[in-house]
Amino acid sequence: MTRRAVLGAGLFIGSSLILKGCQNASDSVSSTQELIVTTYGGSWEEGHRRELASSFTKAHNANVRVISEPVLEAVAKVIAARTSPPYDVILIPEGPMFTTQAEGVLQEFPQEASQNYASILPQYRNQGLAPMVASQVLGIAYNPERIKNPPRSLLELWNSEFRDRVGIPSLESGLGTTFFVELARLEGGSENDTEGAFRKLTQLRPNLAAVAPNPGSLATLLQQGEIDIAPHWFDYVSGIRSKGASVEWVAPTEELASSSSSLQIVRNSGATELAAAYIDTALSLEVQSAMAQPPYNFVPTHQDAPIPEELAQKLGKSPSDRLDEVVFIPDWQAINPNRSAWIERFDREVKI
Repeated sequence: MTRRAVLGAGLFIGSSLILKGCQNASDSVSSTQELIVTTYGGSWEEGHRRELASSFTKAHNANVRVISEPVLEAVAKVIAARTSPPYDVILIPEGPMFTTQAEGVLQEFPQEASQNYASILPQYRNQGLAPMVASQVLGIAYNPERIKNPPRSLLELWNSEFRDRVGIPSLESGLGTTFFVELARLEGGSENDTEGAFRKLTQLRPNLAAVAPNPGSLATLLQQGEIDIAPHWFDYVSGIRSKGASVEWVAPTEELASSSSSLQIVRNSGATELAAAYIDTALSLEVQSAMAQPPYNFVPTHQDAPIPEELAQKLGKSPSDRLDEVVFIPDWQAINPNRSAWIERFDREVKI
């Protein structure tokens, strides 16, 4: 029995891939195959099921199995079963993407054959690999029922009025690491000079009410009233507010920090062409434009897709404007060699 039979077999009938130049390689894929892909929870899962998988299925008459799985767990499974991996495509943020690539378990993306690669903004392209499919921006989430004057700077988390009211994410999360690097920059440092960030975080301890392991936990603390203010992603906060949460998000006066994620082909998946077509669908203007709308509100990487209207309003921009000049993209190549040491020090000096 194949690993796909174990995971739950599905059928698709003769899928014609959209990648240019692939007709000679394969006109169809075996009807016994099923594309198995990972995503994150929350709005990522909802959007990938409703917009991406749905669009791909209609175009290719293919069955896509979308599995919500924490990134590091998905990566661990792919590395452990590298000759017969459980997934064909994984959704992965910048940091783990580079370390996973070094493990040799990611397949190169056929950029020249892609219909949409050329339309992806240059800053979101990756050498050899598939480009980023969406970006998130860091701002300040707060409870408007308890904080009447919206904060404007991340450094306001240190204000005495917020004693025992602040939540921050752990450095084990992409949100936490992005916040940490942004803090280093605000203190005059960089990815290679984080002493200022550690010094500043130790000074935050009187205001700290919680350190959350991930964005979802941090949002739950806000919803339950255990914290009143925290750094958080725009799309995540916008999504939970649309479902009734008493939470608002503001763009800080500082340059926006961001984090992006990509869909990557898993080496030895057995469905490389279909996986490439799935990723190309995610890069399309249609899907990127849909994922920029509520309730997802992701910042698209396609040059012609609009940014979320709500975010544009908060930034005083038009949805057709690009965010290139106001968004800082951390250097994960510099971050990754130091991240484990940062986490250990953070847990020792900052975590409560």
